[in-house]
Amino acid sequence: MVSETALAHSPIEGIGNFYNGLLHPVFVPAHLLLLLALGLFLGQRGLSAVKSAIGLFALAAIAGLTAAWFYTPPNAEIMLLGLSAIVGLAVAIAPNVTRLPCTVLALLAGGLLGLDSAQEGLSGQDKLIALIGSGVAMCLLLFYPMALAGFVRSKPWQKIGVRIVGSWIAASSLLVLALSLSTQAQT
Repeated sequence: MVSETALAHSPIEGIGNFYNGLLHPVFVPAHLLLLLALGLFLGQRGLSAVKSAIGLFALAAIAGLTAAWFYTPPNAEIMLLGLSAIVGLAVAIAPNVTRLPCTVLALLAGGLLGLDSAQEGLSGQDKLIALIGSGVAMCLLLFYPMALAGFVRSKPWQKIGVRIVGSWIAASSLLVLALSLSTQAQT
């Protein structure tokens, strides 16, 4: 009884490389938590206040995806979870911030998400197609919670719901981070 090698970022067999890339941010908890938290954070401010942050997120994601072709940092998931906790807390607190913190968080998130999007075992055109799929998914997973948070901005009781979701994201990020750090310490 020999088991197969376990890979953290392995593609799903049989669905194609683009769809593997498209599903990658959904199946990696650190990616999903950060995208949801950032989308809610930017949506709380309104579209007009964060247009530049959205554009810079896309540019940073493209830069990160390009860099992922060559290199993936060893502790990217830990950095993503830490950033998820920070952004989740920012959603829960809902501070009245200027454009600079939005832009900085969008740049960090886009770059880190892009860097951690390479799937193990893929190379050449397969890897390129999977990375393109991941880029599309990152944008979609940012826009949907952003639109939701922007939609409920005028309703005080629904804004509280967004803040609660932000606190859950922060708590979930910290729990997954603690689990990741404890498993690293054991190895």
